[in-house]
Amino acid sequence: MDVQALSSLLAALVILAIGASVILRNRTDRTYVSFSTFTFVVSAWQLCNFIAGATGSTLWRWLALWPAATIPPTAIAFFRQFLSQPSIGGPHRPPRVTLAWTLLAYMGLIYVAVIAPIHETLWFLVPFGAYVFGGLYRCVYDMFVQYRATTKRVERTRIRYLMLGGLFATTLALTDVLPRFVAAWPAVGNVLSILYLYFISQTLFRYRLIDVNELVGKMAVLGSLVVLLWAVYGFLLSWVGGGQDGLFLLNALVASFVILILFEPVRSLLENTVNRWLLRQRTALRGRLETLRRDLQHVVDVPDLVQRVITALEESRRVTDGSVYLLDADGAGFDRAGWFGAAPAARVDAGAARALLDRARAGLVDVDAVRRELAALPPDTPAEKREPLAAIVATAELLNAALVFPFLGSAETEQGPWLLGLLALRDDRAEGAFDLDDVDMFRQLASQAARVIESSQAYERVKGRDRLAALGEMSAGLAHEIRNPLGAIKGAAQLLLGPDGKPLPPGPESAEFIDIILEEVNRLNNVVTRFLDYARAERSDAAKPGQIDLNAVVRKTVQLLASSREAKNIEIKVRYDEMLPPVLADPDALVQVLLNLGLNGLQAMNEGGTLEILTTRRRRSRLGYGQFAEVRMRDSGVGIPGDRLKKLFIPFYTTKSRGTGLGLAIAQRIVSQHGGTIEVRSTPGEGSTFSVFLPAAPGVPVAATTTGPMTSPFATPRAATAPATPPAGPAPEAGDAPPAADGDDRPRPDPGPSPVLTT
Repeated sequence: MDVQALSSLLAALVILAIGASVILRNRTDRTYVSFSTFTFVVSAWQLCNFIAGATGSTLWRWLALWPAATIPPTAIAFFRQFLSQPSIGGPHRPPRVTLAWTLLAYMGLIYVAVIAPIHETLWFLVPFGAYVFGGLYRCVYDMFVQYRATTKRVERTRIRYLMLGGLFATTLALTDVLPRFVAAWPAVGNVLSILYLYFISQTLFRYRLIDVNELVGKMAVLGSLVVLLWAVYGFLLSWVGGGQDGLFLLNALVASFVILILFEPVRSLLENTVNRWLLRQRTALRGRLETLRRDLQHVVDVPDLVQRVITALEESRRVTDGSVYLLDADGAGFDRAGWFGAAPAARVDAGAARALLDRARAGLVDVDAVRRELAALPPDTPAEKREPLAAIVATAELLNAALVFPFLGSAETEQGPWLLGLLALRDDRAEGAFDLDDVDMFRQLASQAARVIESSQAYERVKGRDRLAALGEMSAGLAHEIRNPLGAIKGAAQLLLGPDGKPLPPGPESAEFIDIILEEVNRLNNVVTRFLDYARAERSDAAKPGQIDLNAVVRKTVQLLASSREAKNIEIKVRYDEMLPPVLADPDALVQVLLNLGLNGLQAMNEGGTLEILTTRRRRSRLGYGQFAEVRMRDSGVGIPGDRLKKLFIPFYTTKSRGTGLGLAIAQRIVSQHGGTIEVRSTPGEGSTFSVFLPAAPGVPVAATTTGPMTSPFATPRAATAPATPPAGPAPEAGDAPPAADGDDRPRPDPGPSPVLTT
């Protein structure tokens, strides 16, 4: 019996144990089931190889080809199921093409069994081996594609480990079958295949990056000890030589003494190396938390705060489970706002968790210390002292927490400081995983987060007062717009009655009064229509947006502007960014927005001027960092005074005698509905600029937002030769104030005197 056959038996037994350990943990998880199926097929292949090598049977060599033909579809099914997990985000694709090749391989095996026994010839084994190992290399390729598409550093590192391990394991497994092709190679592929499958099984159980790193360190220690054992025994056996069966016990005795002597120093050396590696992780954690605390000084949005905290802790590789809980609006409990690792409880009820919350108001809750305190209580301790400690431990287990840090507000209550939220952390690899410096860093982070939450609440209160003030101004504007035409209608109707109270006879005078009434009725109807348009801007039954080319929308808008009467004596310059990313939007709604802004700019230049329109890409806006498409309109008009700039988007605010004050309000609501923002700048006497930012459509690569060519120089459109088709819906109002912004390419305010407004 050769070494290859023995290694196949060893691989069959160990791989079978690995697959069984996975399926016994969870029989309902599809990823676990697909992995176990894959390992069982590999184990069956190795077992058939062992029997064939031990017996020399041609039948068993043919039978071994059946599980070998089943390896590619089961392997691809597992890895695609694994990569489609929510934490990784890959697409779910069944191995349909591979199944077709598998059926073809089955048909070939039936052919060689029934018609011609050629399964041991090279011209059959070479294409068959190419099919089997081609399927395995396809799994490596799928991991490579997902590695390039994954943006999260934690998952990228996880996939990189699996991708490189799969590449080496598949390549060395290929060398084990090369002796069949008359090529002598050492049997090392089975050993690496066992290690790789064990590595995958552990990543299924411990899916956090910190566990993967720890597993690599442990495997390095165990692997080095295995090499040490192999080297000692191999040296002694080669020294004694063959045919010395009587010296076997002496060899074993000497080798055991040598191994015991060398084991302790080698293990200490390797463990110290791993500990230094983990120490670097601890240093990286502190640096990351310090950077996070500085960044939180500029954060006012609570969801953004939670996301930053969770991401920093997850990528630190020093925390396996973490969660953030925030006080609900009623103050009756704390809702889970973000988490990673094992899923904690979705809510903490204030009544059920009173013991933990009371201790949290006093500071840090160290669950391990509470457990020790509970264990140290004498058996005759009253229940009123024992039960609160047990309740703290039970609540912490629901939170998957070893440490609970409170978000303490500045207000005081009867129970103590006002509790705004909780930060629950745990390292499930060992008790007391965090030292005093780590705890101090987490405490400072929780304190900084509490200040951000209080600032955000204060900001929301200010916004609420501003909304009420805006509602009051809108109501006053609406009343003014309705009362003016009603007064004109009433006056014209009174004049139609005549001085004696009788209706005027038909004639030029009565016709003039009737025209006034009709004109004011139309004006009143226009006010009501525009108000309904504003109220309907957030309808749930609005048309679903699709992916569109924003440049095409701008071109249509430019045609409409060039053919309008307001464009007389005004030069319109346009520049398009041909690398502009697509956006998800309703094109007709965007035409309405841009046409409204463009007409505002034209009307701000009564004596002529220049309207510049350009599209460009941005990596940041008032919404934060990301991928944005910007449309900028710059006029050379009179500009807007600073005291009026903040009122531009208030409904019914207008500086025009015939405007309703709803054009810009509707534009602002449409842009917000598309997830974008409008940034306004103006310098009185020099002009104004409107910048419309829309987020790029999901899935747009980063390259689509990097610097690229623009059409240049400025293109000046001519008036359309035929009337352009207006956008769907009511025609946009000519605007109630000219647009405003400056010519800076950056979407941020200048430190100069120019007022800035963002909506």
